[in-house]
Amino acid sequence: MPRNSDPTRTRESQLLRERLALERLARLREELLRELEAIRRDPEYREDDEPHRSCLRELNQMRISPLEALAIARAFRNIPALRARLPGVLRRLGRELGGLEDNTERQNFDCPLLERGLCLVHRAAKPIGCLAWNPGKSFTKKGWSAFAERDVLNDGLYGPQWKLRVIPLWLERVLRTGRKSN
Repeated sequence: MPRNSDPTRTRESQLLRERLALERLARLREELLRELEAIRRDPEYREDDEPHRSCLRELNQMRISPLEALAIARAFRNIPALRARLPGVLRRLGRELGGLEDNTERQNFDCPLLERGLCLVHRAAKPIGCLAWNPGKSFTKKGWSAFAERDVLNDGLYGPQWKLRVIPLWLERVLRTGRKSN
């Protein structure tokens, strides 16, 4: 059997590529977290809306990539404190899915990752768009760059056919089934 057709090697290669892409995604998130902290320390900065208002149905249409969904699923699997919050996330997810079409369009929803006014995955796996969003302001150059690199990482893993979907649609795929689909 040729080396390229060995399913074990192919699976190992995919897992290695996913791990490296997740590590790079984590570094992109860290860069955006540092930038956000610096923005908020600026005396000229003023948040126009209450925190996490952008995570609620009225304003929220945030779409994420399959790699970001995978990062969220791994965070719930690997972090005991998040794992303990999963039943609540799944309840909120179920409520949101009833009002969404399974497509790639922008749709309004309450983020199921928001609990008691806080993002459960803020440090562990917050999506690039959520971190890059500064309410009432445009994305920074670093934010736009992170979007572009996130897309390149997804292309490298899933090919050009992957699609952005609103957060609940990707969470349904990775939290309920354990694996992602394109």
